[in-house]
Amino acid sequence: MSLQTEIAEYRKQHADGFVVVSGDAVAGWVSSLENAAGWQPECIAIAPNGFKWVATGGNDYDGVTAWEKR
Repeated sequence: MSLQTEIAEYRKQHADGFVVVSGDAVAGWVSSLENAAGWQPECIAIAPNGFKWVATGGNDYDGVTAWEKR
């Protein structure tokens, strides 16, 4: 299954919120980007309107410090 197809499947189940991608796979879904610490650097959160945020700062063990709009 392609990444775009996988994102579309998540979007069918969760019309609101953000689909989070890590590397070349969907890592999950979140309703908001308030808790960045639960994600690893370079994860990408995709909003329903297609806007993207990248997880920045921190590390793989402690999680990231922020989501930055790209």
